[in-house]
Amino acid sequence: MGLKLSIMKPITPLQNIELISYQQDHLSITFKNEWYQEDITSLSELILLPTTPVVIQEKNIGADREDIRFSWSKNYFVLNFDYYSQSCWIEGQDNASTECLSALHLALNSAILKQ
Repeated sequence: MGLKLSIMKPITPLQNIELISYQQDHLSITFKNEWYQEDITSLSELILLPTTPVVIQEKNIGADREDIRFSWSKNYFVLNFDYYSQSCWIEGQDNASTECLSALHLALNSAILKQ
């Protein structure tokens, strides 16, 4: 069983997200300020909480990169953070999920605009 994010509270304010842009094979997320690897938990909550129900499947923590596998709307995605390049992106875990990126993009943007 995965952890449901609906029980978590956001730490970082939503205005820290500058842009979520849609590409054919991923969503690119830009933050207004530089962030540190220690901020990834709160940044992932910032991104994922507005689109509940999201279920975290797995977290992979590396030296400068973290990946969070999650499910949303019966599809599976990976939220990637790379500290050194200050990169953050979401990609589909399979073809069906990749095709659902545009729906996730709309859900993320509309949830952030409501805040």
